Amino acid sequence: MKPEYKPLKELNDKTQKYKTKDKVIHKSTPQQSPNKTRYQRLLLKDDEGFTMKGALFDTDIEKYAEALEQNGEYELSNATITAVPPQYASKPNEYSMIINARTEINPLSIDPTVLGPHYQSIATVPRDPFNTELVDILGVLLYVSGTKPIPRPHGGEDLVREMFLIDHSYLHLTFTFSYLSYDRPFTVSLWNELLRTQTELLDSWEESYHVVGILALTGRSYKGFTLSTTMSSVVVPNPEGVNANALRAWSASNTWQEERFNLKVTLPTASVENLRLYLGCSKCGRRTNATVNTTFKCPFCNVQDAQSLPSTFYRPIFKVDAVDDSGSMALTLFAREVEFLMGLSSIEMWKLKENGNEDVFAEKMHELRQKNVALQIGPTLALTTSK
Repeated sequence: MKPEYKPLKELNDKTQKYKTKDKVIHKSTPQQSPNKTRYQRLLLKDDEGFTMKGALFDTDIEKYAEALEQNGEYELSNATITAVPPQYASKPNEYSMIINARTEINPLSIDPTVLGPHYQSIATVPRDPFNTELVDILGVLLYVSGTKPIPRPHGGEDLVREMFLIDHSYLHLTFTFSYLSYDRPFTVSLWNELLRTQTELLDSWEESYHVVGILALTGRSYKGFTLSTTMSSVVVPNPEGVNANALRAWSASNTWQEERFNLKVTLPTASVENLRLYLGCSKCGRRTNATVNTTFKCPFCNVQDAQSLPSTFYRPIFKVDAVDDSGSMALTLFAREVEFLMGLSSIEMWKLKENGNEDVFAEKMHELRQKNVALQIGPTLALTTSK
C-alpha cells in the first residue's frame, strides 16, 4: 500500500503523527549563535513544490550528519514543528521542522552523482540569475574585497564581500583602462553568515594567489551577473583532486601573473580611512589577531613559534582609485608600494597609528591627491571596469 504523505504546506505546530516525503535542497555548514547554541539549517521541498525550513541543534548535528545528505530524498516522520520567530520568518505564519531524537528518517533515494563537489570551469557557468541549479567552482583567487553593508528595502542590512577569481577558461572578457586591455576576473559574492564565519580565512588571502573551491553557489544579479553563496555554500581553502592540481599547475606556469603595465595617474580618493595595517605570521605572512610582540601558533601554516613583531611583520594595505583622462580603476597597494608612496616604513606607520598622530597621515594623503603618480601594476590590481 502506497504511504500517504502530508504536504509541507499543511504542517504546523499542532500537527501530530505525520509522514512527509521531502528532498533536502540545502544543507548549511554548522554554525554557532551568539548564545553559543550550535545549529545547522536545512531547506526541504516536497513533490508538490512546497518548501519548509529545517534545523538540527547541538549533538544532533553530528548524529544525523550522514542520515540527511544534500539532494537526498527522504521519508520524514514526527519531527517537531515549531513556529519561526517573526524576525527570522520570510513569510507570515512560517513553520520550521526540527530534526531530533523523535524524528524517523527513511532514505528513499540518494543519487551519488549529485553529491559534490562537482567543480566546473568558470566559462561554463550559465549566465542566468534565474537558474536554480547550484554550482561548484574552482578558481585562482586574485583579490577579496572588504565587507560592504547592503541596506534591505524594508529595514536592516545584508553584508557582502566579493571574491575575484580566474581560471584557464576565463581569459577573454576584457575592459579598457587608458590604452591598455586586461582580463576581467569573475566575481563571487559571499553573504551574511558564511562571510561572518570565514572572516579570518578571507582576510588571510589579501596578498596571495590561491586555488580555492566554493560549493553550492547560485546565479544572482548583483552589479551584473555574479555567483552568490547560499545557505549550503562552503569555502574550500585547499581543494583536492585532479582539477584542483591542474589549476595550481596552470597558475604557477602562466605568465599572466608576471605582466606589468606602467601608468601615469592621480589618486584623488587617497584618504586615511583607506589605509590599514595588520600583523602577519613571521612564517607565511598571513593575517593574525595575535597580540603585538608575542609568539603564537599560526592556524594557516601550523608553525608553533610564529612571531608577531611589528618591526618586521606589520603589513600596510592601501586602497585608492587611480584616474587618468580615460577613466578610473580601483587599486589595492601592499607593503613596499605603500611605504614608497607614503615615504614611511611600516614600523613608522604603525607607531603613528598607535600614538594617534593622524595629522601626519592626513598631510601625506593631501600630498598624494595633489600630484601625478607613476605606477606599475599587475593583474591583481585590475579588478573593476572603467567608469
